[in-house]
Amino acid sequence: MADKKKILLVDDDPDFVEAVKVIVESGGYDVTVAYDGKEGLEAVAEDKPDLIVLDVMMPVMNGHEACAKLKADEATKSIPIILLTAVADRVTTSTYTHRDMLESEAEDYMPKPVEPDELLERIKSWLT
Repeated sequence: MADKKKILLVDDDPDFVEAVKVIVESGGYDVTVAYDGKEGLEAVAEDKPDLIVLDVMMPVMNGHEACAKLKADEATKSIPIILLTAVADRVTTSTYTHRDMLESEAEDYMPKPVEPDELLERIKSWLT
C-alpha cells in the first residue's frame, strides 16, 4: 500500500483542530497540527506535507502571511493550500476581505464551519 498523504492543519482553535483532524484522518490521511502561522511554517520545514489546510484569522502570523511565505519559497510553493475562513460572514467586522482571498495564492478556500464531506472532497481533488 502506498504511503498515506500528509496533511498539515493550522488553526488557533484547539476544539476545531481536533474535530477537523478526526474528519481528515477518517479520509485515510496522516494529520499533523499547528496552532498559528509561525508554527505552521515550522511544521512545513520539519515534515513537508502533501497539502495544508490553513485558517486565516490567527494570532502571531495569520493565514494570508503564512500562505505568502510558503508560496514565495521554491521548496514549498507547490504544496496545495486550502484556506479556511469565517470571513465570509464577517466581512464588515473583519480586517480581512474577499479581495484578500482572491489575491491570495492559495489553491482553494472554504468558509467555516466546514462541511466534513466537502473538505475531504476538496483535499482529495488537490492530491490527485
